Amino acid sequence: MENLFVGGVEVNPRQLMDDGLRKAMVQHISELMNNILQFDFLADNETSASMMKHRGSAMKSLESLSKRLKGFQNALTCIEDFVAIHGSKIWHNEMSRIISYNVEQEVNKYLLKKVLDSDSKFQSKIVPIPRFPKTQNEPTCVNFMGRVMSMFVKITETQCTTYSLERGGWFMSDSDKEVCGLKSASLLRDAIGVYGMVGIDRLLSYRILHELHRFVKFFKTNVSKHGVLLEQLKDGLYPEWKTPDNVISIYAHGTRKTEMLMLPMLTCFRRVGQAQLLRRMIRFELQRSARRDAKVVQQAVSTLNSSLLTSTNEFKGQPDDMKSLFETIIAVGNGDPMDTIFMATDPLEGLPLLLLIFVITYVPKMKYNPKYAALAKVKFGYGIDGWPVIAGAATMLKQFHPSYAKSFLAYIGQFIRVSIQKYVEKKTTKKDDSSRIFEDLRSTVVFATQFCDISNLPPSALYEHVPQYLLEMLET
Repeated sequence: MENLFVGGVEVNPRQLMDDGLRKAMVQHISELMNNILQFDFLADNETSASMMKHRGSAMKSLESLSKRLKGFQNALTCIEDFVAIHGSKIWHNEMSRIISYNVEQEVNKYLLKKVLDSDSKFQSKIVPIPRFPKTQNEPTCVNFMGRVMSMFVKITETQCTTYSLERGGWFMSDSDKEVCGLKSASLLRDAIGVYGMVGIDRLLSYRILHELHRFVKFFKTNVSKHGVLLEQLKDGLYPEWKTPDNVISIYAHGTRKTEMLMLPMLTCFRRVGQAQLLRRMIRFELQRSARRDAKVVQQAVSTLNSSLLTSTNEFKGQPDDMKSLFETIIAVGNGDPMDTIFMATDPLEGLPLLLLIFVITYVPKMKYNPKYAALAKVKFGYGIDGWPVIAGAATMLKQFHPSYAKSFLAYIGQFIRVSIQKYVEKKTTKKDDSSRIFEDLRSTVVFATQFCDISNLPPSALYEHVPQYLLEMLET
């Protein structure tokens, strides 16, 4: 098509058609996502039945969105030969821009310096992305991307669910029904695509960072007041390879004095761990889809990443090149979310010891469930679950020097040895509470072994403090 003059202004008909098509597409898709991705969850009084009902409604919304977007994409692809446009390229460019813009605006609630609409690199004057008001059901979410993340957080709440790493999903604690798993992740990818999955991963990362910053602030404000107590406990338990004579009284004293600190720690760990496990699920789905749809790209990105990590030469590319590579690595599902370093912070003295007291406090409230191969809550409705808490503690220690994790395992090993001695004494004297001590001991061993597993630590890190045969005997 040749350029035309309309009222003295030169107009390119092809560019005009392209801009008009993009504008109509962005408007239509944005309205579709905003209208369909709205979920109705009760604020505080969710029951098992209502949770499953709302979960089913949410999955139907994702399925409906997937079908409508797929039809729209097929229609755009079909007409590209007739009007000589790149329909698939337009679709992917605008979908990426819509998702990225909404993720950017949703992330603003975690940032001190907001990215305004006029400053966004994803916004355009010619093809603007519309903004919609917040919904009444989700007033804390800015747009549909925040609502999707909030929906997955709510259906995997620790009060009602139990996570199983072996079975790859969350299950209702009272009915063994799967709430969220690989099928849910696949349905999410069909609905919002790879761009949306990467966007949810980014939102979860900012949620984790926000919780970690809150914990550090809480530690410096409240835990630092107990610095003398933690120092006394540390001296009483030193050296960790030895068993002090009055170790039981030391544990009891530390647990009693730090009782008010445990609940904020539990809240932080379960939120961070829940988000990390959701990120693992998303990353696995991205990896699975990349192996099927873009196997060559995935292998090339993996090879390039490995070569950069093992290279002794300095990276000579631009910062944007490294950022682009990092985004592609996430898009093809490579990397373990548990290895992410979210922040750089000053050392927190006494953190490993405080984590030991946390384990002593909350492990008795959980029991090993062989059906899930995980620690599960003893009482339904209690806000604790094994894997999310373990993942949260592992993520917290990952932000510090590796000596923190090593020190924590040393304290755990010492506590396991003390518990074994206590169990043998009670069993020899035929006391009634020996069975309860054994259950708590077994739960502690499961906690320690699963901590090493999800932290990518070798089992030998725990064998340094507890003999391997004892751990194997307690796990069976």
